[in-house]
Amino acid sequence: MAALGLLVLAFPEVANAQPSFKEEHVIILLDRSGSMTSTRTDGSTRFQAGIVMARDTVEFTSPDNLPRYFAIWSFEGSTYAKHLDFTQDIQTVLNTLNAIQVGQGVTPLAYAACAAVDELRLFRPQILARKRIQLSSDGEENSSPVGTQCQGADSPVMASQSWQWKVRNKLRTGNAQNENAVPYAIVSDIVFFGSFLRFQPGFVAQPTLQEILGNGQRPVPAGYALPVEGPFVTYLRMLATESGGKMRVVDDAAPRPVYGDVNGDGCVDMGDYDTVIQNFGLTVPPGDVRADVNEDRTVDYGDYSVVMANWGMGGRCALPLRGE
Repeated sequence: MAALGLLVLAFPEVANAQPSFKEEHVIILLDRSGSMTSTRTDGSTRFQAGIVMARDTVEFTSPDNLPRYFAIWSFEGSTYAKHLDFTQDIQTVLNTLNAIQVGQGVTPLAYAACAAVDELRLFRPQILARKRIQLSSDGEENSSPVGTQCQGADSPVMASQSWQWKVRNKLRTGNAQNENAVPYAIVSDIVFFGSFLRFQPGFVAQPTLQEILGNGQRPVPAGYALPVEGPFVTYLRMLATESGGKMRVVDDAAPRPVYGDVNGDGCVDMGDYDTVIQNFGLTVPPGDVRADVNEDRTVDYGDYSVVMANWGMGGRCALPLRGE
């Protein structure tokens, strides 16, 4: 139905600075709405792809080898659920992810994301920590309860009091009503699958379009060959760019991204190696953010190691690694 996205949000106190973080705190936030059951061309559902990508993050070594705490939340209908409180037990995190099932509701994205920001800010506040939200979702905000801090009308131009305006403020300052143009408190890394259509008022949905957006938009069924870049994708891209994060757009027909696929072509190979080498030793910025695979704001041996460890991986690799 709508598009599957993976949004990772980190909170350094100053986005472009290099503070000496002591820990990393991550909330994995999963969209369980009904459209997440849509099937990708590789046979997996969007929800399953999101779970696998979340597992990759959990199993991937933290930048700077920081101690990490994970919590797991999900959302559908008009609320969110907390499946696991912050823990350092990686196996418990993986078991919890494996046990979560997709639901049938709609998408209270703004409500859940802004609540997750609050949760992160309250967790171990005495520690200078890199704080992140990893959001896996396939649709726009459409069902946050009226009166909650980030609920609002839809506005592609981020009009005051729209949900887009409030969420951006929340990621920047921790306050949905504070639009001060300060350096982002949260860096956004986004993987987005699929595309959106906007229908004319009065359009009657077919039975396959079960999830109807409250703002008059309807998601696109999997497999439609439509341009990805719409207002919502543009908004996500803005959050990533402004905050110094990453955004990758992957169609339902594309392979699931793998670590080390720096250029996003579906295979970890010489193209990725070259990008890392060309930026080796640079901080980000000015270095290419794509080459900062482990997201520690420096292109270094850690990023090179990820590329080499995953060489030949990816659904579009013509040949497996031969040890060459």
